[in-house]
Amino acid sequence: MALLTVTVSLAAQDKIVRRARVNLEEIQNFMADKERKPKDTEKMLAMMDETMAMITPTLTSPETKKELANAWDIKAKLHMFIFSPLLDKVIAHEPTDTAKLAEEIYAALDAKEQSYLAEKDSKEPRFKVANQLDVIKFRPYVAYCGQMFFQNGQHAKAMDAFKRWLDYPKTYTILEDNAAALAADEQTPQIAYFTCLAAYFAKDYKSLFEIMPQAKAYTKEKDQINQLLLTAYIEQGDTVNWMKTGREIVMEDPNGNEAIAQNLMAYYFNKSDSKGALAFTEELLAVNPNSKIGNYAKGLVFMNDHKYADAITFFQKTIDADPEFSDAYYNAGVCYSNIGYDMNDALTGKKMTPAQQKVEIDKVKDEYAKAEPFFLKVKELEPTNTHKWASRLATVYYILGNKDKQKEMESLLGE
Repeated sequence: MALLTVTVSLAAQDKIVRRARVNLEEIQNFMADKERKPKDTEKMLAMMDETMAMITPTLTSPETKKELANAWDIKAKLHMFIFSPLLDKVIAHEPTDTAKLAEEIYAALDAKEQSYLAEKDSKEPRFKVANQLDVIKFRPYVAYCGQMFFQNGQHAKAMDAFKRWLDYPKTYTILEDNAAALAADEQTPQIAYFTCLAAYFAKDYKSLFEIMPQAKAYTKEKDQINQLLLTAYIEQGDTVNWMKTGREIVMEDPNGNEAIAQNLMAYYFNKSDSKGALAFTEELLAVNPNSKIGNYAKGLVFMNDHKYADAITFFQKTIDADPEFSDAYYNAGVCYSNIGYDMNDALTGKKMTPAQQKVEIDKVKDEYAKAEPFFLKVKELEPTNTHKWASRLATVYYILGNKDKQKEMESLLGE
């Protein structure tokens, strides 16, 4: 009697699955009927709910044997019936329940994978081929979900969707021989970039750092990716990796990463680390002695150490490399002005004859006169940035005794 009861129970579970398959075929026929009546839609929706309720217990019951793969396949198709009209709305650019769409796509994919696993050892699998094709076809849908979540500002969900896309070949073993080709998909670097972007906005730095190696292959957004990585380090307070990564990025292309190089220099200066700053500039110039940013950075080091004459040499090399680099002209002018200022300051309290004093004052004026063309070049390159050059030129003209030009500059400053 006990054996008979077990046998009947096993048969009952498989029988439920087969009955659910009959329901599924009826639902499929309804879906395929272009002349279906709207009043029958509610009936079919009810049948879908009924069918899902029928098979759900069979999926986890140890009594389901021969029809387990069938049960999972039915579940997958029911989820497909639900997400298909939602996907049609996306294609038609109509408002769509993105969360529901993603939920149903993920559920269909997972069910197809479980169906495959249930009949993996079968010599004649019934569902593998069709489900394998669907799993391959559904991969872009996962990316669509990521894009829609991102557009809606749901960055954590967007990141999850993009990560699912990236992990696709590993997650769905049903892909088998297709896995390698899918892993090498040319869209992988771009999707990895989107994943990092979503991770950044979701403040999931762990995922960002995890996916970043793949994202770096997306050269179209190389600068944005570099900035994303550096910003993430800064926001985490990880200055060690920020410095290390920043240096690596700059060394790859010193002139192409000027902003990063200048940020690194600012960090050294804020820390009063002239030694570190100088070592950084030496690395830059070792890569390319004519590097614009390398020479500019070294000029800043000398300028920061009040070695103005040395600084001017490197600012001039910067100008030779890039005649349009306004800041190099500006800092060279500042250095000449500072030399003049220091010379004048040294005269305080010094006993001299009027003739001697005139000679020394003329030397001071000569240094300010050397600054003038550099500030005028800044004016030419940045005509609207008045405060940058007008105040400097006003000082130069004051020292040189050119009152008209001094007033002209002061008038520009509103003085």
